[in-house]
Amino acid sequence: MAQALYLPVTLAAVVMLLPVWAELVKISGHMEANYRGRSVPQSMGGVLVPVFAASSAWALLTGLLPAGLLLRAAVTVAGFGLLGFADDIWGDGRSRGFGGHFRRLWRNGEVSTGVMKAVGGFLVAVWAVAGLPGFFLLLFWRAALVALSANLFNLMDLRPGRSLKVFFLCSLAYAFFVRSEPGILLLFPGLLTALACLPRDLNGSGMLGDAGANALGGLLGLVVVLTAPAAFHLTWFAVLVLVHGAAERVSLTEVIRSNPLLNYLDMLGRESYEK
Repeated sequence: MAQALYLPVTLAAVVMLLPVWAELVKISGHMEANYRGRSVPQSMGGVLVPVFAASSAWALLTGLLPAGLLLRAAVTVAGFGLLGFADDIWGDGRSRGFGGHFRRLWRNGEVSTGVMKAVGGFLVAVWAVAGLPGFFLLLFWRAALVALSANLFNLMDLRPGRSLKVFFLCSLAYAFFVRSEPGILLLFPGLLTALACLPRDLNGSGMLGDAGANALGGLLGLVVVLTAPAAFHLTWFAVLVLVHGAAERVSLTEVIRSNPLLNYLDMLGRESYEK
């Protein structure tokens, strides 16, 4: 019964909280120009934080998921969501990627919000995976997986819907290869929130923001760490390194545009808004 009601409880939280969140964003004046220069509400994906809190409360009260698992996930979602929200508000957009932010720190002594988010995100990840079985160095390996996962979706969030589509594809790959019930249950609030945000993101009426992209990525990374086998960890880490390395050297948007299949998937659902 608890599992059967988990879907409607989470869905109800998304349906009720997303319009409230959108209105609060507009009232606060938290708007930003998108890549086409249109001013739209920012940080719409930040609604995942209260949605996850509501679904976690149900899972905890009904014993659907262990308290320790829920606490780690809540720390991850809230921590990365708040760090992303801070970057959405105060970030100046002058640097791209880890390399850009840290070069700026090295050359000019400027501590950008990107540097604070990277350091803060790693500390959140360490907190989230602390105490798991294994030798000490595994703590940093697991934290790196979570932190890089969070940043992956930030890198993808340069066009409407792109980050959410990648989140769906990665979650599908996880569900297919790992098939962990606790992991899928933990991902469920993120999937429903992403699905609810997708129409606004695709039509350019709202931006997912770092608050949403980082929280979704951090949640996926933590689920991988907690429930996936070592082989999946290694594969996922290779993907993360490949994408992050490429982002430091080339434009991911240009890479996607030059590949017919990737470009088709990237444009899917927003073709009419690009004309």
